[in-house]
Amino acid sequence: MYPSFKKSSEIEEGKSLMGLPIEEKIDSIEKWLITQKNVKDRSMLYMVMYDIEDNKVRTQVAKYLIKKGCLRIQKSVYLAKSNRTLYTEITEALKDINEMYENEDSIFVLPVPEEKFAHMKAFGKNVEFEIVTKPKNVLFF
Repeated sequence: MYPSFKKSSEIEEGKSLMGLPIEEKIDSIEKWLITQKNVKDRSMLYMVMYDIEDNKVRTQVAKYLIKKGCLRIQKSVYLAKSNRTLYTEITEALKDINEMYENEDSIFVLPVPEEKFAHMKAFGKNVEFEIVTKPKNVLFF
């Protein structure tokens, strides 16, 4: 695993944030982003999102992304920070997987400037208005 993907003690290897309350999700993601600030300047932050019908393929893609150091923030949404080489490796692997069989699946890899995370809003279950409006806690969802 690349050094840039070392998790903080708050986010264990392969741990999912899916079952956590929104406050804990945001706190965990903020802590993860702080650990990523030590990554060399050539790194980039990006999200991987997919809609894969086949359970076996979906499970393998999830395991692959976690192995590559991506942080699972929802069932099919991951946050990652890596150098351009690993970013390209991940996108090529996902493209190859998608082309291996007949499917109606979709996979998105979206580079996101770190400064844009402060502008994301949180909506859904267990979301308090204060969490969305406090600048230090606003991250995404």
